[in-house]
Amino acid sequence: ANNDTRGPLRAFSMQRQLAAFVEQPSRKNYLAARDAVLSQSPLPLDATDLAEIEALLDDEQHEAVLTRLDLLPPSKVLSPRVHYLAAEAADALGQDDEVELERSLFVVTLRGMFATGDGTRANPYSVCHTCDEYDVVAALGAEPAAQSLVEYEGRLCDVILCSDGRELCFDVTHL
Repeated sequence: ANNDTRGPLRAFSMQRQLAAFVEQPSRKNYLAARDAVLSQSPLPLDATDLAEIEALLDDEQHEAVLTRLDLLPPSKVLSPRVHYLAAEAADALGQDDEVELERSLFVVTLRGMFATGDGTRANPYSVCHTCDEYDVVAALGAEPAAQSLVEYEGRLCDVILCSDGRELCFDVTHL
């Protein structure tokens, strides 16, 4: 009987953690929400899926964008790009309430990631999906030039070297 209740309890815990994070996008709340989301929905977002959805947006297939976003794993809730794409599609469809919500969630998810570190090897950013790294890079006005995986003090870090010479580090140990 225990197995029958664990799923709903985990889902409730995830909702509680997400609500706390949206209300206060701090490091602690982001990491708690990320852990809850990944325990409930361990499937990562696929960069190929996001590229296909971006192509649908470029082709002005706004309903198809929203349909495809709905089909992504539940962990999408912490992806800035998912909220950006949803806001753009909703805007084109005149869904003003959705636009406002998705734009707010876009900002909140980025703010949460920025609260987790400063992008150095000693204090890397934490993300929910590896594709989130590129949203952080773009939000910093940088352009990725190269990427490598390094071990630093017992953690695995994706290191993105930017075209301006900056190095941005992301803790991907949990991934």
